Amino acid sequence: MVPAPARTTLRILSAVAPPLAVRLGARAFGTVGPPARVRSIDAAVHAEAVRGTVQVGHDQVATYTWEPPGPVRATVLLVHGWRTRASRFGTLVGHLRAAGVRVVAYDAPGHGDSGGHHLTVVEHMAAMHAVTGRHGPVDAVVGHSLGAFTAGIALHEGFPARHLVALASPTGFDSVVATFRRLAGVPDRLHEPLCAHLARTLFPGQDDVRDRFDLRAHPAGVPAVFVHDTEDTVHGPGEAVDLHAAHPGSRLVLTRGLGHNRVLDDAAVARAVVEHVTGVHA
Repeated sequence: MVPAPARTTLRILSAVAPPLAVRLGARAFGTVGPPARVRSIDAAVHAEAVRGTVQVGHDQVATYTWEPPGPVRATVLLVHGWRTRASRFGTLVGHLRAAGVRVVAYDAPGHGDSGGHHLTVVEHMAAMHAVTGRHGPVDAVVGHSLGAFTAGIALHEGFPARHLVALASPTGFDSVVATFRRLAGVPDRLHEPLCAHLARTLFPGQDDVRDRFDLRAHPAGVPAVFVHDTEDTVHGPGEAVDLHAAHPGSRLVLTRGLGHNRVLDDAAVARAVVEHVTGVHA
């Protein structure tokens, strides 16, 4: 979320000094903020994890693994969203382990117990590769929000996994920027200049940022499930509908009353995830 004083400033500047609003908006867009704490409901699962670290660029990234109580049926990598952390998947971890799934996760740079203050989809993907390089290959990737989008792009670009579950995922770079604009109070007419500024400053030397980071134009290329709540006010359910259409053979699961984050706590959603990554109907 963008703090209220910053939203007021951006709204005023958007009217009287649009170029300054774009520059300040871009700075706010890239500000991770203080790390999220482990929720009390997730504390037990968080404490049970075997912890480690991997190096991603200049940052030490915290990793977590959970083994199932019996034989391992599959291994899943969890990729969290913006300003959350691996422990936010606590409920899902319990369901996966009970189904015989080995779970691997990490706190992205600038998040949770990891170092750093900066995160883009590029660093997120680098962390995915570093974590699986340390902990071994995975059968599936489950991502939430920015993490779901990152996972889809990584799979399209060759990340080795056979299944994707995307929870509350945006469709691409433009969608992420549009959501930020709406939450920050930046008007629609500044979308193009803000996208151009962010692409230039966050991904210097890349001319195809908006095309590269578009899951509709570049599908993940693996069997996928898209889960989205009809009352998600961060990324609307239309994004999941678009992603489902762009991924032939994918499954669309629409929930109601869970919003953007509570899809992670829902037992029915967890069963859909388990079914997809294990191939066994729950």
